[in-house]
Amino acid sequence: MNKKKIMCAALISVMALSLAACGNKKVDYGMNGGSDDADNAGGLEGQLDIPDNCDVTFDIGESKLSSITLKDDDIEVPDADRVYKVGFDMVNAPCSDDELKTIISKLFDDTSEIRWQDGDAAESKEILDNTIDLYKSEIEKALANGDPDYAETLEYEMKKVEEERKNVADELPLATEYKLNEHYVAEADGVQRIFMAASDAKEGAGYNNCYFTYDMTPEGEDKALVSEVPGTESTYEINVVGEDTYDGDEKNPITEDEGLSSAMKLLDNLGISGFACTETEEAVRAWTGGSYGEDICKKPDGYRFQFGRKIDGIDVVYSTDIDTVDSIDTDNLTYKGGVDKAVISVDKFGVVSSTVYVYANEDTFDKEEVKLLSWNEMIKAAGESIAKYYKDHPTNYGTVEFNDVELAYVPCADESGNKYFVPTWIFSQNEYNEDYRCDMPLQRVYINAIDGNYIDIVDNMKKIGMYEETGRK
Repeated sequence: MNKKKIMCAALISVMALSLAACGNKKVDYGMNGGSDDADNAGGLEGQLDIPDNCDVTFDIGESKLSSITLKDDDIEVPDADRVYKVGFDMVNAPCSDDELKTIISKLFDDTSEIRWQDGDAAESKEILDNTIDLYKSEIEKALANGDPDYAETLEYEMKKVEEERKNVADELPLATEYKLNEHYVAEADGVQRIFMAASDAKEGAGYNNCYFTYDMTPEGEDKALVSEVPGTESTYEINVVGEDTYDGDEKNPITEDEGLSSAMKLLDNLGISGFACTETEEAVRAWTGGSYGEDICKKPDGYRFQFGRKIDGIDVVYSTDIDTVDSIDTDNLTYKGGVDKAVISVDKFGVVSSTVYVYANEDTFDKEEVKLLSWNEMIKAAGESIAKYYKDHPTNYGTVEFNDVELAYVPCADESGNKYFVPTWIFSQNEYNEDYRCDMPLQRVYINAIDGNYIDIVDNMKKIGMYEETGRK
């Protein structure tokens, strides 16, 4: 069995949807004690007769599996009453120079001077001074710990930074033009902001034509380099999220709603619509002792929000995490990208950092309302299609035990290259990974919610330009 790479979906969190031989529908009661069931009757739950839970055993067909089952005890249904097949084009040349100037002007304070920064150069003398001060502190600590060799190594590295500082101008040049793949800096009210816009596209033919990063360096005790990646080490500080990162009594200085408002404002300033928050995690800021790694202070300090695209209440799901799926061989493939996603970290100062990807051009959406198979019709069709899928794509597992199902939009393309979002039932066998604090899909099958046929995940991703053959095995 080939060892699969461990990757977590950073984009869309797959909803836990559960099924059993078909349980009762949920009945939600309002604050006045009245049932909301009647209000939901016209939604997908009522239209498709989707149960609250289900426990299904599928026919194995010619798959050579000993069993295929689906167990999920909490089927969550998208809040929608209509479903579409949605044609779309990728974003093309997302930022002209004038558009980029407008975006940057919105992100920065109106009164601040916008300066250009060489992305390969040091950020500023101030940042280098902070680095030098840190080296001095670490040298003292190394000597105090009886480690003169390490202190000597640190001193050597510090001198290189000191030499670098000599070649840094006191001020960055004022921005006179605005182009992709460049860094821009502004300072207002003692807060330095850094923004970069980039495009992976070449002459509008790329897969992921719109990509933004945005960072803020606050003043005072919080002035430090911030990383939003869990487990990332920094000589200044780290910004971590997830479970078991903070067990003290100190409260977060902002509320989740306040943080979400700041994150949504950033998307609005970028001119991005159709995104919805899919996951929220409390951020914990940890001040470390540097090279020796001991924590000086750790406290909650804001939130990290993940956003994905929604179409009329239904998530759009991209296959960004299929490297962990046993039945899919990705050894000869390279993931090229193409996704609608935003990850935004917010603290008491506002947006600390963000990464935003835009793939689908919402202005080109062409909606065609479609009728979906009922739940029972879908389950019957899925039984045949899943068995056929595993005949065509064998797995090393002897059994497949799906524990998650979701109705979502999945990007597809026809033989002519026309792209569209199609409503799809996503069957997954997920396993929680403690190191990455997320569910990993060990098995995944896409079932077209219109006709019940399986969608070949890899072949489809190649058609829409998200994967390409490497010629390597």
